[in-house]
Amino acid sequence: MLKRVVIIVALILLFSAPTIAAELDTDLVYDVQCGCYTNAVNGTLLASRLRELGLTWYTRQMDLCTRFILDVNIDSRGLVAFTKAYPEFDDAFLVKNLWDIPHPTPMEISPLPTAEEFTAVMTPYLRKQYKYGYYNRKRRSLAKERARLYTRWIYEAANYYGLDPFLLFAIGNFEAYFCNMLGDRDRLQRSRPDPSLGMFQILRSTSRVIYRDMRNRNLPHTPRKLPANLIIQPRDQIYFAAHYLDKLQSRHHGNRYMALLAYNGIGADNYDYPRRVMRFYQKAIRYYVESSDELLEKPEPSPEFRQAQSFSLISYAPPADIEEPLVQ
Repeated sequence: MLKRVVIIVALILLFSAPTIAAELDTDLVYDVQCGCYTNAVNGTLLASRLRELGLTWYTRQMDLCTRFILDVNIDSRGLVAFTKAYPEFDDAFLVKNLWDIPHPTPMEISPLPTAEEFTAVMTPYLRKQYKYGYYNRKRRSLAKERARLYTRWIYEAANYYGLDPFLLFAIGNFEAYFCNMLGDRDRLQRSRPDPSLGMFQILRSTSRVIYRDMRNRNLPHTPRKLPANLIIQPRDQIYFAAHYLDKLQSRHHGNRYMALLAYNGIGADNYDYPRRVMRFYQKAIRYYVESSDELLEKPEPSPEFRQAQSFSLISYAPPADIEEPLVQ
């Protein structure tokens, strides 16, 4: 009997060895899992620590916990060096490289412009994106006052939720080029139609969830009732999008790439979506930096002020000014 057990164990090891070796191929790159938490508070603490360390990370939701994965791209021998550099993660282990988050981090503007500055500079840009965008085949123009209102509402909604207005702007830019339209027409054929609506392409079902959450929190911009059609309520669209993005960023511990991935909301993870939105984000910021001196009437700033307001532009090849969005 003992002999039979030994033979069985030997066979198991024999046939499993190639599999184990294949899982740690020295020619592949891996990421590192540094935690898996069921408690959101612990996850928030870990996310804060990773930011302090300057480590780039993403999460994967499991049935019982949230996996925190460091985007380090190391080979199978690099784990020893990693744990020496970060001894607090001595129990970390290699996992499949699922996502390469863009590096370096796209530039940001700090401090953010005022509402008046943002509106004055970004309104012409919004009109340009609308006119030459993918969905405006007849190249119709957006009225200047309407574009100004859209831009102002984007800033005000982002400001209320503590979001970067350029990020909210980029989502509307990428999703529909600010065209107030009906998307995902295939969803209209379902027994319970659930199309995406407006500049931010919010699903009708998602808008109901957002509205209930806004009403439960008694937020000042909550509509009196759920809009029957968000397309004819552009201000509500923008506040709904800001509310949803804020909720997703909170859920993903402030990781905007994960929040954008969730905003896309398709069945399979579309890792290209956050990258492309962030390219639109970077283009918007580049436009603001390059155009603000021309479009804003300001007194000549002192050298000290210029030094304090200097922007660090990363070496990142800008994409074409107008892109065809992803098919969702």
